[in-house]
Amino acid sequence: MSVVVEYKGYYVPLDSVPDEIMTEWETTLKNERARILSALQEKFPNADAFITKLANPAIERWQNFVASDWEDRDLILMKFQVKLKGAYDDFNAGIQNAFAEGGTFEQNVTNKKSKFQMARYTMGATGIRYKTAWGPAYKAIGVISGDQRVKNYMGANDSFSGNVVNVFLPGTRKVARATAIPKITQGLVIAQYAHEAGLASERDAIISTINTHLSNSVLKMVDTSKYTVTLQIGFDDVAGKLYAYAKAETVA
Repeated sequence: MSVVVEYKGYYVPLDSVPDEIMTEWETTLKNERARILSALQEKFPNADAFITKLANPAIERWQNFVASDWEDRDLILMKFQVKLKGAYDDFNAGIQNAFAEGGTFEQNVTNKKSKFQMARYTMGATGIRYKTAWGPAYKAIGVISGDQRVKNYMGANDSFSGNVVNVFLPGTRKVARATAIPKITQGLVIAQYAHEAGLASERDAIISTINTHLSNSVLKMVDTSKYTVTLQIGFDDVAGKLYAYAKAETVA
C-alpha cells in the first residue's frame, strides 16, 4: 500500500463570532416574525385544530412520563388532558402577543443575541469560507472526496501531504460529505466542551463514539477495492488540541 493523501487539522474555536454575522443572525430572525406567526395561525386556526394537532399528541406522549404505579396517576392524566384541551384561547393569545411587532419574540431575539457566541465552537470546525476559509471538519473530508480547492486554504493548524483524491463509490461523494461534516463538527464541539471542563474521560468517550459513527456511515461509502481510508477525530496530548484526520492509501 502507498499513501495517496494525508491530512491532520487542529481544531481551534473562534475567539468570537464576527460582528457582521451576529447582526445578520439577529436581523434574519426578526424578519421571520410575520412568517412564523402566519404558519402558526394556519396550523392552529381554531380550537379543534389545536386539540387534534397539538393537545391529543401531547397527551398521548405525556402518559409515558408518569409512572404506572404513581399514586392518583389516572387523575393526574385527566387533569393534564382537561387543562390542555381547554388551553386554545390562552395559546392563541400568547402567540399573537409574542409575534406582534416589537413583541416578546423580537425582544428575546435581541436579549439572547449574546448566546449566539456559542456558535464560535461550530465555526471553528466548519470555518467561515469567506472570512476564515474552511475549518478542519470540511478539509478532512474534502481531501478524500476530490475537492482540490482545500489545498489553497491550508494554514498554520493544518498538515497536508500527497494529492487530493476521491475515494468514494460512484454517486456517493456528495452524500459522504453531507454526512461527514456535521458528524465531525458535532464530535469536535462536544469533545471541546468536555476538554474545557477538564473531563478527559468524557472527551475521549465522545471521540470514540464519533469515530464509530464515521466508520458505520461515511466509510461504508468508500471504494474499498481501491482504497483503505481513515477518517476520524482525536486529541493530541502534546499540542493539547483536538483534531480531524484523514488518510487514504491504495489497496495494492
